Amino acid sequence: MTTKYDDLILKHTGNWKHTNAIVAKVGGEKSAIVQAIKRLVEMDYLENSTNKNKILYKRKNSAQSEFNFILMMDNFEVNQKTELNRLKQIPTLMMLDGKRFRAKGIELMEDILEEVNRAYMVKTRLNYQKNSSILSSDVAEQRIKKLDDYIEKIMTAVMSKHTEKNTINAIHEYFQNHATKFEFKI
Repeated sequence: MTTKYDDLILKHTGNWKHTNAIVAKVGGEKSAIVQAIKRLVEMDYLENSTNKNKILYKRKNSAQSEFNFILMMDNFEVNQKTELNRLKQIPTLMMLDGKRFRAKGIELMEDILEEVNRAYMVKTRLNYQKNSSILSSDVAEQRIKKLDDYIEKIMTAVMSKHTEKNTINAIHEYFQNHATKFEFKI
């Protein structure tokens, strides 16, 4: 789970910093923070540069180009297809008692939640950029619509696979209890 580190990484990368300095500032599991940094670079939220044998990272404060947004959405959709395939392979998310998630079900729900949270993070940034006139309203609304469609597709797939009332309630409860509240800092 890397989403929990994204906001802290962005907060501490106003200036160029190397990986170990970011890990020290953010605090937490190094491998998860490095993974989060790589995802933020893929999402065009961080820029990187090399200085001798170190990679430096800095938060991008400008609007994402159309090309980079399309690349990011392609990456999101590849991850979405992976999660949808995993969803098809798991016969049920719940234990036989119908009250608890199976281990594979929890792992899948965590991965889906991370993807949904990333999409919401991008939506939050787009709304900020639209309201600050960094990005035109039309472009921001088109991008937000694409992200909404992305979120709706994966959530519909999760909900339509399971028809048992207790499973549907457990899924709703899981997403309500684990959803991230974004206080995005640019």
